[in-house]
Amino acid sequence: MPSKTFVCFVYLLCFISSVSVASEYTPLDNFIVKAKSLTKSASGTSVVLIKDGQITHEVHVGMANVEKQIPVDTNSVYYFASTTKAIMGLATLQAEKEGLLSKDSTLRQLFPNVKFSFINPDNYSVRDLLSHRSGLTNDAMTWTFSYTGNHDKKQRLHFVSSLKPHPKIKKGEFGYTNLGYNLLAIWFDENYEGGWPNAIKELVLSPAGMKNSTADVDQARLQNWPIPSPYSYKFRSGQSEIYMNKNNATLYSVGIFARPNDWGKLITHLLPINAERSAFPKSVVRASQQLLVSDIDSYFSGYGWGWMHSKVAGESVLMHTGGFDGASVQVSYAPEKNLGVVVVHNESGLIANELNGRITEIAYKMLTNQDVSKLIEFHQEEMTDLAVYVEKAKAELAAKREDLSKRRSISPSLKSLLEGVYENTEVGRLTIKQRDSDLHLAWGDLQSKVYSGQADNEFIVELRPGKFYELTADKSMSVIELKDWQFQKVR
Repeated sequence: MPSKTFVCFVYLLCFISSVSVASEYTPLDNFIVKAKSLTKSASGTSVVLIKDGQITHEVHVGMANVEKQIPVDTNSVYYFASTTKAIMGLATLQAEKEGLLSKDSTLRQLFPNVKFSFINPDNYSVRDLLSHRSGLTNDAMTWTFSYTGNHDKKQRLHFVSSLKPHPKIKKGEFGYTNLGYNLLAIWFDENYEGGWPNAIKELVLSPAGMKNSTADVDQARLQNWPIPSPYSYKFRSGQSEIYMNKNNATLYSVGIFARPNDWGKLITHLLPINAERSAFPKSVVRASQQLLVSDIDSYFSGYGWGWMHSKVAGESVLMHTGGFDGASVQVSYAPEKNLGVVVVHNESGLIANELNGRITEIAYKMLTNQDVSKLIEFHQEEMTDLAVYVEKAKAELAAKREDLSKRRSISPSLKSLLEGVYENTEVGRLTIKQRDSDLHLAWGDLQSKVYSGQADNEFIVELRPGKFYELTADKSMSVIELKDWQFQKVR
């Protein structure tokens, strides 16, 4: 496809790389530039459009690294977060086709050597897990897999054994969570050579031709894959990258890194127009599109094997959203029209999340040859209002951080008492150390300066951009509590 690259000075140096067989999508490209300019979003946004079963357009706007002025382009490898549930769902259906498990396999059958402490494992199936209807919970597992990475094989199997009924969501009721997909990842690790990263590679990524996609991000970084840095408007107004970078331990939340056009390739294999040349059996594709849960009161109305079922711009679509600090994404496809849209950002938060839906709506209208001039005008006005809200939010966060920095200093005696290593059997180890006269907390991949709270034994940490958590301690500072978990000082 012919490509064009040009620069524009709208907020800061903003690169646009557009790859297309036609210029008919220029209004969409221009909307993205305008919207990111209005909201002062310097990070990257990439969009891939599929029409008649083929990738027909790509556009890449903004920066992979703002500080170094490195733009995103067709080679950028983004974090795709929870949209990977669709890939895990497809891998599970492929594994069933190969006789490795069944949709109706129970937890006991998946983990025959695990002693379950709080549930009857015969009552929960793969179908329940991947459709978010198990009614099970294990906050320690989902938090650890997403944020701290404090786990090994022994700890993962411990998480399985300590599953509990959710206190509010009954079995059979829909309750969106990573848990079911975490459990399938553990099962693949126990039963598939190379574990779950290799399972999705062999069962989905390689067959679909997704050569620049992986769940082994540690190796990808060693090979210098062009992975955009993560940003959030909640940290230095999105002008400096946040410290949170996914690694293999925190990819256990079930997420991959991929080129946007690789995701587009996968969608082409799921469209009816390509059924005869798809890399996947027709029965597997049909099963992946099955609706398992309906009447969901959300921005989607149903859920299946890793896909949300919804309506966008009047089209029936299978879609999934995803997000993590420094990432936001939405992928979708309309089987009846053989269309698809991929939108991804190396930025998290309201700006990126709003752009996902607005870009997707405009894209489907354009893909079905509808006039979008008024729609684009409407969305530009909405983004103008959003820009005002975001600036207010930035100011409030700045005021919050200033208030914390002006609070009374933690006394030297308290610092000495609080310093140390603390452990919790469920969520692992955290350390508190003095550095440059301040206390700093490290909990796996998470870290924060420790600020004083209202009382001598109360403290505040900002583990994620704009996310403040209370940390409390007993009088001796030998037991601390964070996110409802208690940690015992071990040294």
